[in-house]
Amino acid sequence: MRRASWITLVLVLAAGLAALQGQESDPAAETTAEDLADVPVPPTPRELLASTVGDWRLTIRVWSSPESEPSESVGTASGRWILGERFVETTYRGEVLERPFEGLRIEGYEKASEEYVSTWRDNFGSYTLVFRGRCPDPCRVRTLMASFLDPVSSQTLRIKGVTTVTGADSYSYESFIVTPAGDEFKNMELVAQRTAS
Repeated sequence: MRRASWITLVLVLAAGLAALQGQESDPAAETTAEDLADVPVPPTPRELLASTVGDWRLTIRVWSSPESEPSESVGTASGRWILGERFVETTYRGEVLERPFEGLRIEGYEKASEEYVSTWRDNFGSYTLVFRGRCPDPCRVRTLMASFLDPVSSQTLRIKGVTTVTGADSYSYESFIVTPAGDEFKNMELVAQRTAS
């Protein structure tokens, strides 16, 4: 099905849901498929998202506990625009704790909420992390938060993900576990150096 058809289907479903909830639609406020298709990513968020597009060499550091020394390994990342250049999809490959590692991040900017939103999945678990956060201009460090159910402790924990643009050809990503008590420790760091645009 073509993209415009999918957008039209979503709009029809949303209008039907509003009608079921007893809401009256305002013809002047109705959104068309063309309206949605023409909403671009604003320039500053687009520039920030573009800073992770390309091929990268990674230095990976992982901490298994707050007291541990990090284990260090190397890997690669490849970021590309997807879905009409509205989102950046980045695949990560390497070795973590002497095991093959694969990760997938999809990040974009949600214009309505003025938030950066990203999802993270990797081969170390069956979870999907959904991160959200704002980053006022000028934004070179963006901090996003996600919650997840820890399969070991069965506690709901939060993760803080911090992406820092460190140069025209480099960036870093740091992950921090935040406990219910508010304590946090860094559990992962990816330092990326560009190898190709």
